[in-house]
Amino acid sequence: MGEVATPIPKFAASRGGAGVEIGKQRDALRAFMISHRLRPTEWARAAGVPSGEILAFLTGKVRAIAPATLEKLARAAKCAPADLFC
Repeated sequence: MGEVATPIPKFAASRGGAGVEIGKQRDALRAFMISHRLRPTEWARAAGVPSGEILAFLTGKVRAIAPATLEKLARAAKCAPADLFC
């Protein structure tokens, strides 16, 4: 039976729960997008960034969004970068 269990991803188990924190950030960004009625492709276009950066973060393909990208997204949403994860 042990062969069918999914292994824990490396990043989720390392650095004292960093994977949990990243998951919380993803959830917070999703909540921000929902509350502000933002769609990834439209938001990215307004910010002048590739939509793949947002989508890759939301789907877990990357662990973070570049600070410069966050600033552009925040500017397009008319808020501070920290507000994206509240």
